[in-house]
Amino acid sequence: MTRTKPPLATVIDCAAAADGGSLWIQLSIGGRIRNYALNRSIASRGTPQYGEVSSEHGTLSKEEVSQLLLMLDGPQQGMCAGLVEEFVQFLKKSALG
Repeated sequence: MTRTKPPLATVIDCAAAADGGSLWIQLSIGGRIRNYALNRSIASRGTPQYGEVSSEHGTLSKEEVSQLLLMLDGPQQGMCAGLVEEFVQFLKKSALG
């Protein structure tokens, strides 16, 4: 099986929630707007939901998370750079670890 390079993703917007650490990023991927949330709320700690990544279509599979990481794992610029880096580092350590 040949691995194809995922489409380029451009970070449009981002936010950190006041729930204890959840993160949200909005991307443009191949001209389409996609929203992703990383659940790190205090209420979800110690549950299977902690560390889940979801989109407007529901919880991402491990393969979908891997694809998202491939699109995001690189130098980031702009006001969301730090938040995107935190999003990526958390996923590398927990969701795929």
